[in-house]
Amino acid sequence: MGSEFFKRKWLLGTFASFSVLICLFLTQPSLGQSDNREIGPISEPLGTLNMQTWRVPVKLEDSSGMIILEATTYLPDGVGPFPLVIINHGANLDAPSDGPWDYRPDDAIRWFLTRGYGVVVLIRRGYGRSEGKRSPLETSTWSSAKKSLDERANDINSTVDYFRRQSFVDGDRIVLTGISAGGNAVLAAASKNPEGVKGVFTFAPGGWNINRNEFKRADLVEHGFKELGSANKLPILWVYVENDQDYSPKLARFFFDAYTAESDADQELIILPPSGEDGHDLFQRDDGSEAWGPLAETFLERVMH
Repeated sequence: MGSEFFKRKWLLGTFASFSVLICLFLTQPSLGQSDNREIGPISEPLGTLNMQTWRVPVKLEDSSGMIILEATTYLPDGVGPFPLVIINHGANLDAPSDGPWDYRPDDAIRWFLTRGYGVVVLIRRGYGRSEGKRSPLETSTWSSAKKSLDERANDINSTVDYFRRQSFVDGDRIVLTGISAGGNAVLAAASKNPEGVKGVFTFAPGGWNINRNEFKRADLVEHGFKELGSANKLPILWVYVENDQDYSPKLARFFFDAYTAESDADQELIILPPSGEDGHDLFQRDDGSEAWGPLAETFLERVMH
């Protein structure tokens, strides 16, 4: 009888374990979607910049699920509410897609903090610990390129919506900024006219080029930027540097002219004098704000009222 009782217990235990495995399998999130990880702040504010790590929920474009993006906030002293800038990184093939990635443009962060802004540095999908898959912009058709840009815009505008509901943020005084691929991303986000965003500061956006003077598909570039710009109603400051090794002033003007061709929004193109060996990364250099800061300050005084 003891042997029979032991056998019955073993069978029940095995069945229970098997059932648990089935349940776990059935409830696993699909690739690129979030599990039940915590959202919101996941650390205490640290240091003189009140640095704090957040997890931001983002609903996928087709409503098939949700991913969680990582963002870091930096805040002035006090309780706010503060106007907010959301900073977007460029493309980086060397950045990890499954572990920590420390994108931290300190000079830009401090520049905004000293002017009373809260700062969010967003890590878009597929970078660092942010969930989802990176989608390349270098594609041969506008429909595939637009899909990538729509994903980036969704990441940014979902982050806008999430943070504008936080008590320390003045939800109607938000500005977007980004460099290179992040510059494209904020242009795409602007085309959706997100609520609460007052303006966009885009640094060296572009793409589809063979070298700094030639495009692979000028027709694709013109069509794409024109379509994005036609829907935008936000003021935008475009900044390039004359010796940008990705985009010459010729290409910069092409991007700007295409995006603004069918838009009545207040937009301005500035091409700064040469800086260093390659002006493409001026925004995130340790002394970059010495060059772009006065332009940004004039722009913000105009739009952030």
